[in-house]
Amino acid sequence: MKKRILFVIPTLRLGGAEKALSSLLNCMDSDKYDLNLLLFAKEGELLDTIPDCINVIEVDKKTRAMILEGRYYFKDLIKGFYIGAMFTRLLIYASTKLKPLKKLVGEFSWKRISKHIAPIEGHYDVAIGFLEGYTDFFVIDKVNADRKIGWIHSDMSKRSVSEEEQYYAAFDALATISKVCLDAFCEKFPSASDKIRVVENIVSSAVVRSSASRSVSDVWRREAFNIVSVGRLYAEKGYDMAIDACRLLKDRGYDVVWHVYGSGALKGELERKIAKLGLKDAFLLEGVRENPYPYMSAADVLVQSSRYEGKSIVLDETKILGKPIVVTNYPSVADQITDGVTGIVVAMDAKSIADGVERIINDPILAAKLGENCLKCENTSIRALEEVYSMIEHHARRIAE
Repeated sequence: MKKRILFVIPTLRLGGAEKALSSLLNCMDSDKYDLNLLLFAKEGELLDTIPDCINVIEVDKKTRAMILEGRYYFKDLIKGFYIGAMFTRLLIYASTKLKPLKKLVGEFSWKRISKHIAPIEGHYDVAIGFLEGYTDFFVIDKVNADRKIGWIHSDMSKRSVSEEEQYYAAFDALATISKVCLDAFCEKFPSASDKIRVVENIVSSAVVRSSASRSVSDVWRREAFNIVSVGRLYAEKGYDMAIDACRLLKDRGYDVVWHVYGSGALKGELERKIAKLGLKDAFLLEGVRENPYPYMSAADVLVQSSRYEGKSIVLDETKILGKPIVVTNYPSVADQITDGVTGIVVAMDAKSIADGVERIINDPILAAKLGENCLKCENTSIRALEEVYSMIEHHARRIAE
């Protein structure tokens, strides 16, 4: 009899964890496992990438409104006349603005939210929360499963909420995406450190190259030096520094056009900064593309200006495409990029980012060499499937990680 597996993630919007889950589900053996995917909202650019053999489930509207962004889903609480739930959401929101309320509510809001969420129906052999935070907590509190696995996709050293530790300690097993993330987690949550192992994000070379070969309708100025960045418009991605770097490159006389593919809460703020610096024709927020690979393939350089990352799928994809990379020196970058060999690693400020791009512009031999070295890199991520199966089957963890 097939083992019944449930994966849980908020949505399938275009993001690193979501892309990793899509790749994993496309690789898993559906003849061996009954695969189910629970979404808090059945939406996102990656929804169409989920194989037909996966049973996709959506939570009820009340649960969705309690967990996801209030500005989009609070109306569901009003329509359902969920008075208590509305009060809780408003109290938590107000606590982010008013210090007295912040002290009252505390940093750990999940327990207040959880009171308004019913457990899901059904029983599973294994339930996997595929994102840190509420997704993992939901699996612990609201899913009936014999074995529970949590996934960490970020550097947890930035977390300040000590109450999270009890939830991670409750999992039967935990996975994270890089050694840096592993070390940060173990330091932050020592009581759960014996349960966690590194499981790389799966990136399919064949899928990336095939998708990159498709034509695109956008018209780029080919005489310009075209820079591409891919990722959500959030503070951790460092697009504010990228905009300043673009202004520096223009001031130095370079004809650059910087294309950013992604959406997010900072769009308005970034647009205002772009306008203020006179970069409306040079720094373009292109929005989300379901298939960003043709744009990445057409780029003269891929720039990742992040303040921190767990492990960047975008970098692995760019290496598969053999493109030169400029990336900031966040803690886990050395897991993927060797400075001067597979990319240019720069300090986390606008000038350094601009200097890195300038090196690529002025040294086409270096740019070509970086791309060639990327193409030679072995894609080891597919081995991660064995680790996933091992966790599901409750095999002993590997000593060497």
